Amino acid sequence: MLLMLLPACSSTQANGTSGSLKAITKPYLGEYECVEARLGETDLLEKYDFISISLLDDKKMEVSYKPKNGKKKTFEGAYEVNEETREFTGEVGILGVKFKEGTKIENGKFTLKKLIFSMPLIMNFKMK
Repeated sequence: MLLMLLPACSSTQANGTSGSLKAITKPYLGEYECVEARLGETDLLEKYDFISISLLDDKKMEVSYKPKNGKKKTFEGAYEVNEETREFTGEVGILGVKFKEGTKIENGKFTLKKLIFSMPLIMNFKMK
């Protein structure tokens, strides 16, 4: 279920409210937390201490999650971003299978929607 995780983008305003080099050049780099995750009627966040995505550089992302009473798990994936449209496409490989998904970012938030076993998976992320 966590295979569809993707990074998000935080918008910066051109009026100078954010003056850091990172904010000007790559405002989407950083860590994003899952604030809502549902598979059908099941609240997935009740089963996890956290689900997060970190954009490590221009192309590499890291997905981390920790099941309740379990150990933290982490895997890496690749992504690309269209900086004009803020559309992200991410790809992760797990157990030899590659998954590629895309989403549009608005106001530093994004939503993933995917059918898993005929049930809708909906995950909302925001920048930490």
